[in-house]
Amino acid sequence: MSSTVIIADDHPVVVAGVEAILTSHRYVVTARAYDTDALLRVVTDAPCDVVVTDFSMPEGSHPDGMPMIRRIRSLRPDVGVVVLTMLNNPAILRTLLDMGVAAIFDKRTNLRDIPVAVHAADVGRSYLSPAVRRLFHEADCADQRDDLEARLSPREVEVLRAFAQGFSLLDIAAAMGRSFKTISRQKRSAMGKLGISNDAQLYQFLAGVPGRLGIRTPLVEATVGAYMPS
Repeated sequence: MSSTVIIADDHPVVVAGVEAILTSHRYVVTARAYDTDALLRVVTDAPCDVVVTDFSMPEGSHPDGMPMIRRIRSLRPDVGVVVLTMLNNPAILRTLLDMGVAAIFDKRTNLRDIPVAVHAADVGRSYLSPAVRRLFHEADCADQRDDLEARLSPREVEVLRAFAQGFSLLDIAAAMGRSFKTISRQKRSAMGKLGISNDAQLYQFLAGVPGRLGIRTPLVEATVGAYMPS
């Protein structure tokens, strides 16, 4: 039996494009809406397994955005929701997932992938467009960098950053004008704060998230680079 879908967007060409692709994949479109009033009406009246809706639809007496999604979830908690959007705010996108949205589809990508998002919503799984996944990953990396800066001193960060670039403690000490003992102590202190007990774990930690030590440290970049032979 084919799954049923409601499509809503304030641009008729988008509705038509999504419908053409979904019907070619044997989905049945039971209703179309071009504003919030029509969407909430058909969500109440029309049979559907999945609602595919734009996040921003300014037309209609009912608000769009978060209140609209919340209303859809309240009226039809049994249906999967796919949100079409060009939002690039990870906090808002995460809130959509927390509200029960099954799939977030970036409208800037090719619509040919929309059946994948609809299928995920239909069977109770989640789907994020690649651009949305990248956005979440970048936000997570930024959070981890902020956490790292809060936990380590600037000098400890400098030492770890140089160590991650492959420089030995002797090289780092000479380039930074500190003693080997001082550099070694700063490295051990940083590892202790991170709960890391050996170099293998440290390399694994530093490789885990690209850019974890993305703080600009001219001393390491210029001085160490100049000190080491090319």
